[in-house]
Amino acid sequence: SKGHLTDMTVLYLIVARGGSKRVPGKNLQKIEGLSLLGYKARACPTALLSTEDAAIQKEALALDIDYFYRPAHLATDQATTEDVVRHAMRYVTACEERYDAIMLLEPSSPFVSQKTYVSAIQMMIDKDADFIFGHVLYLFKWDWLNTRQDLYDNLTDKTYYFDMPTSEAVDIDTPHDLEHARWLAAKGYVDLSWAK
Repeated sequence: SKGHLTDMTVLYLIVARGGSKRVPGKNLQKIEGLSLLGYKARACPTALLSTEDAAIQKEALALDIDYFYRPAHLATDQATTEDVVRHAMRYVTACEERYDAIMLLEPSSPFVSQKTYVSAIQMMIDKDADFIFGHVLYLFKWDWLNTRQDLYDNLTDKTYYFDMPTSEAVDIDTPHDLEHARWLAAKGYVDLSWAK
């Protein structure tokens, strides 16, 4: 029988720092009037945000997202996403909270819908997976990074690729990417009804 989504607790973890070399203030840039951070807030109603940046914290308050402070050394170009996730895990554990898995959310991929995240979680339950990844989607069991430096170290046979809708797999890394994403949204080439 299929397991139910309620059988698994997932930490929706948004990682957003202030610095971005290519697109200044990237995480607060807007598409159709909503910040990139805002899209993550709409896709995942109970997200937790890791950031070092005051402007991002202010936006989080406006979006009603819980956030915690990321130390400056974890907000540099040298800090890996995995380091940031491990810091968040320590924070959550110190708050005496426990989750079965972590969904990593990067505001640079604003178009991923709630439906897609839910499908990935259902896939993890159905296949008893350790790690599910798509183009801009990363879902892994809580203990996954305890024995790995990198998300992709020592992949197990319980690792599965998640085939995302192409329109949702947008990743904003350059000013051109941002303009293209704005154009896609303005022209209606991506369904953003879930974010309204």
